[in-house]
Amino acid sequence: MNLRKQASINSESSREVELSLYFIPKRRAVRPFDVLLFVALCVTGAARTGTTQTTSDATAQLDLSGYELRPFYENDFGRPQKIVREEDLIEQAGAVWRRKAGPAPDAEWIAEGWGGAEVRDGRLIVAPSPFDASGRPRPVEPGRRSHMVVWNRRIFPADFLLEFEMSPCGSTSGLTIVLFCASGRNGEDIFDLSLPPRRAEYQTYHSGAVANYTDSYWSRNNEAENLSNRLRKNPGFKQVAEGPSLTTGPTDGAHRLRILKSGPHIEVEVNGRVVIKWDDPERPHGAGRIGLRSMQGVTMVAYDNFKVWQLTAKRTR
Repeated sequence: MNLRKQASINSESSREVELSLYFIPKRRAVRPFDVLLFVALCVTGAARTGTTQTTSDATAQLDLSGYELRPFYENDFGRPQKIVREEDLIEQAGAVWRRKAGPAPDAEWIAEGWGGAEVRDGRLIVAPSPFDASGRPRPVEPGRRSHMVVWNRRIFPADFLLEFEMSPCGSTSGLTIVLFCASGRNGEDIFDLSLPPRRAEYQTYHSGAVANYTDSYWSRNNEAENLSNRLRKNPGFKQVAEGPSLTTGPTDGAHRLRILKSGPHIEVEVNGRVVIKWDDPERPHGAGRIGLRSMQGVTMVAYDNFKVWQLTAKRTR
């Protein structure tokens, strides 16, 4: 698949129903049929986008009083860290890519895609092209830029609190996503040799051999995406909740994201305010990997203060 086609797949432009198309003319009396048609069209639009629970107004920060937290992992990127590349773990057999090895045990991060990924200056820095000697992404033709996903080496517990900071480093386009509870559809590790390589192609994460949740928390692709935070459950690319992004404005600052998952319950906090609360009505995903995705339109992105706590709900008397 060429990158231009892939970029169109990666654009997560919202498909909201344009209610203005269904407004009833003012000069005609409202009939029961009109009301039924309006409802039917709205339901059809909702079915097209998937069932979505929307948090319209950002509330206060996460309420952690009902949970016990135990530190599980912390990384401030203040030390050298090994990053392995998926391209070194896979091989091509004819037209098919397959895995030939798993990541080394001493690798802290596993990068998928052919762009830049390195730890320096106290941050994990990722770009859609390799870095030059000065640490900047090398200029490349638009069709040669890469989407990127960088996975942490740990398999994290099913119930957790995740926190990290992200800076778009002045980027004026693209999209960033955090993937969590990622495993194979049948519970395998995502780096199991039986699973196909992903190579940062988005459809392999949302409709391929892996299961996960994704939260799209920063975008400059279009106005609708800029303003919204979108939670999806995969496989299936099903948007299950939406709220305000709280990441609009200048692109040279940092944003803090926190995600709480306890059984079926998920909350997303951006810059100190909860923007999404959602309960998975089906079987919730469990333990798995956490990954950081950036689209090829992002000039460069930096991550810092990556922390995870194992979370246990307190018993009520």
